[in-house]
Parts: sequence; C-alpha cells; structure tokens
Amino acid sequence: MKSVSDTTIVWKKCKKCGKLQHPDHLRCIQCKNITFNIVKSSGDCKLLTYTILNAPPSEYRDKKSYAIGVVEYSNGLKAIGQIIRSENLKIGMKLTPEFKKLTEDLDGQKIYGVIFKPI
Repeated sequence: MKSVSDTTIVWKKCKKCGKLQHPDHLRCIQCKNITFNIVKSSGDCKLLTYTILNAPPSEYRDKKSYAIGVVEYSNGLKAIGQIIRSENLKIGMKLTPEFKKLTEDLDGQKIYGVIFKPI
C-alpha cells in the first residue's frame, strides 16, 4: 500500500523485447517472456492529452467538473489521472505528480491517488 506522500508508479519492462506493461502481468504481453526489470516513474510529467468531465460520477459530487489527462514522465512511463484544474490546460505543459485525497466514496471513505499539478 502506498503512503500518503508516495507518487511513484511502478511498471515492468520485458528483458527480451522492452515492452512496458502493468506490474501484475506474469509474462510479456508482446513476446511471452517471463523476465522483467522494474521501472519506476521519475521526474515531472508532460501532458499528452486531456478531457474535462462536466458530468462527474456521484463520488465527485463536490465538483461541478474536473480534468483527467494522460501524462508522460521524463523516463517515458505514461499514466492517466486527475489534473488539479487550471484555467489554461495545454498539451505539452509540464506537470508534477502529488499523492493526495481525490474524493470520498459514497460511503464516506477517503480515496487517495496520484493527481497532477501544473508547474
């Protein structure tokens, strides 16, 4: 389990073909190899694409809308996550990851995750 200050995202990189993939995969989804190197996200991110959700799910009842984006870390890893809303989101802008409370579920339990903040 991640600590509240942890912003590291972990992936596996196949030792045979170099394919990056989810850490739960037991074998490479491309070449079926079973040996991997662990790759951790590092540095700041670049915004690749985003969308604004104007009709958020019930868990986000405290927000009229919020942004979700795909980012690429400086070492090539990609991730999807919430963006701390900025009036001027732009493809290619720099973001920094933060681990913080995203929302509360319908039972009032706090949900934490990585959120991206424009630099």
